Amino acid sequence: MPPVVAGRAERLASVYDALLATPSATVSSLMKVTQLSRPTVTGLLEVLRDQGLVHSLGAEGGVGRPAEVWATAPSAGVVIGVDLLHSSLLAATAQLDGTVTGVDLRQDVSLDARQRLDLLIEVINQQIARHQPSPVHAIVISTTGTVDPEGCIKRSDAVQEWESFPLGARLTERLGLPVRVENDVNAAAFGEFAIRCSDHSLTSSADLLFIGLSRGIVTGLVLGGQLHRGSHHDAGEVGLVITEDETLFPGQLRRAAETIGAVSAVLDPATIVVALTHGEIPGALDEIRTHLATLRSSSAAALNLEVPRLGQASATVGALTLALQDARQKLLGHLTARIPCPSNLTLLTHVTAKGSHVPMPSSATTQHRPELRIGVVGVGARSDIAKHFELPGRNCRITAVADPHPNASQRILDRLGRDDIALTRSVTELIGTGIDAALVTSPDDTHATVTCELLRAGVPVYLEKPMAIHTADAIEILTTAHETGTKLYVGHNMRHMNVVRSMRDLIRKGEIGEVKAIWCRHFVGHGGDYYFKDWHATREHGTGLLLQKAAHDLDVMHWLADSHTTRVTAMGGLTLYDRVTDRRDHSDQLMWEWFSMDNWPPLSQQGLNPVIDVEDLSMMLMQMESGVFASYQQCHYTPDYWRNYTVIGTEGRIENFGDYEGGHIKLWRHRSDYDPDGDATYPITGDAGGHGDADVLTTGEFIDFVTDGTPTDTSPLGAYHAVAAAIAATDSLRDGSTPRDVPTLDPEVVQYFENNQVK
Repeated sequence: MPPVVAGRAERLASVYDALLATPSATVSSLMKVTQLSRPTVTGLLEVLRDQGLVHSLGAEGGVGRPAEVWATAPSAGVVIGVDLLHSSLLAATAQLDGTVTGVDLRQDVSLDARQRLDLLIEVINQQIARHQPSPVHAIVISTTGTVDPEGCIKRSDAVQEWESFPLGARLTERLGLPVRVENDVNAAAFGEFAIRCSDHSLTSSADLLFIGLSRGIVTGLVLGGQLHRGSHHDAGEVGLVITEDETLFPGQLRRAAETIGAVSAVLDPATIVVALTHGEIPGALDEIRTHLATLRSSSAAALNLEVPRLGQASATVGALTLALQDARQKLLGHLTARIPCPSNLTLLTHVTAKGSHVPMPSSATTQHRPELRIGVVGVGARSDIAKHFELPGRNCRITAVADPHPNASQRILDRLGRDDIALTRSVTELIGTGIDAALVTSPDDTHATVTCELLRAGVPVYLEKPMAIHTADAIEILTTAHETGTKLYVGHNMRHMNVVRSMRDLIRKGEIGEVKAIWCRHFVGHGGDYYFKDWHATREHGTGLLLQKAAHDLDVMHWLADSHTTRVTAMGGLTLYDRVTDRRDHSDQLMWEWFSMDNWPPLSQQGLNPVIDVEDLSMMLMQMESGVFASYQQCHYTPDYWRNYTVIGTEGRIENFGDYEGGHIKLWRHRSDYDPDGDATYPITGDAGGHGDADVLTTGEFIDFVTDGTPTDTSPLGAYHAVAAAIAATDSLRDGSTPRDVPTLDPEVVQYFENNQVK
């Protein structure tokens, strides 16, 4: 192919850039974006097609002469990025459009120079083989030490055998492909820069300072959208030792703050990313901010300090981004204006969540397990569950929140009680902050999408009930958890309520014989405030209140029966709240802001949701796999608010009166007429705050499950059976009470969850 002249190369890059931004585009749309003429765009598309970089998708439909639609070609080739550290290697392959298609994490990497080189070549060759016949257009290696422009490692404290080692030349020779070598901190800086460019929090010409903290300080700097290496390619080696200890601990960050303050005063970067190379130090960013507040003058501009969004994958993403730039420079003769951040990064975050990939593993780190970093998705009415993670002795800290709501910052303060929690606007960004586990308390219709993304990223999930609002979504969650092996926990906290556990214990002791029937009456006295003033009132966002409220009770009944529902029928309707004409949009509020016990009687309610299409009265009949029959009834305008379970066995029955502190359970074991006292009374202790007190127990159970694999009383299988039965009943209710069978699950998935999520 003849060389491309500079002007034409720039235009070629602009057209390719436009196609990357718009997966399928016509010549007319490309003309608008590039400000080029039709003949020019058409000619450049032909050049790109000849190179195999783009292809035609055919003609667009519509009236008149159809326009041809163009897109980048997935088979145009790949790039490879590798981060080789002291004792681990993380490699990734991406298509030219940036889509990550392959990942490989190797641990226990040898320090022997020859073995390290052989392993590096083996991993790269495997990535090449997996993507054949797509050509490899660029390879970038990120590694520790000072690296010169030819890829020679001038200095390597981590691997002394690699001092003056021509890594780039050796790899190029062995692979038969050009290989570029970069310092790992520089690569991490560029990765963090690229991910921020992709969500437009930084422009492609912005500055970013990346600071890595361990015993000392190292930095990577992006200036004007390009890596700054310095005249001796040693710009990031500050050389300042923070502590003589093997690793950092709280209280040792003053010198780090001094350096950050001094460097920032000179460079004035838009963003400063502070990474702790051995893992999180509880409150590290807070400590640095505190020191900076005393070190800097009150008139100094505030510094934008952030944690890494990519965690242990920062340098690999940086290497991939640089490889994408190299490939486009080679193929187009000019860099595209967009910073080509890789996509589909969950493949990377998944493997880093499963294994460690840090510069210098420390024995102190393993001896003192770092706090579990908790991310919260959605800071709505139920998000205050998160505060239980920070109870003394739990070794957890809420570090980040994902919530796109305009009031999210204030809600974090109101619901979680802290103003130092990082706010992100998407789950992808939340994952990138390096969280260890997540609490999902977002609206019900988002549960499946949010949870599956977290699970695929290797982030264990505490999912607030109901699991999902569609059966297919609930199945997808279970399947994703099974396929990824990432731990899943669903917050059916009523299994930890004293009333439920006491009834279960009585059943297990044989006090009522073999269970044959379970009835539940749910008096939802607060229903008008809880469910008819926001998205809960709509089928679109919740399916129905039979699902929202029955999910708890169905799980309880299944647990008491040691079985699950297989067939249902139901009836009900919207019998009262549709008559309330006072309506209002409460999207700027949370439930506690409009709740009042004075909203009585129900027809005097005010400010109901503009759309109400769910039932306020419903009842369902169930047949369980074991032969147990059950019924459930709910009403959302009763004067009182509690639930009553009656369990009938072959030798007696039990029934609760009240469902938390102050209530009691009665047992009848002898034949009689009306007997209000029964044969025994068991007080309900604890749960003074209702089932919310059980949240303390479920969060603790989740922590133990995630950290130690401790078996749990809650069950994702149980959560599915409750949701599937409630959804089937809702379908029955809205279709003339026709019976519905509850969909079954893949036996392999069932076995996995029955085995405490161990394959």
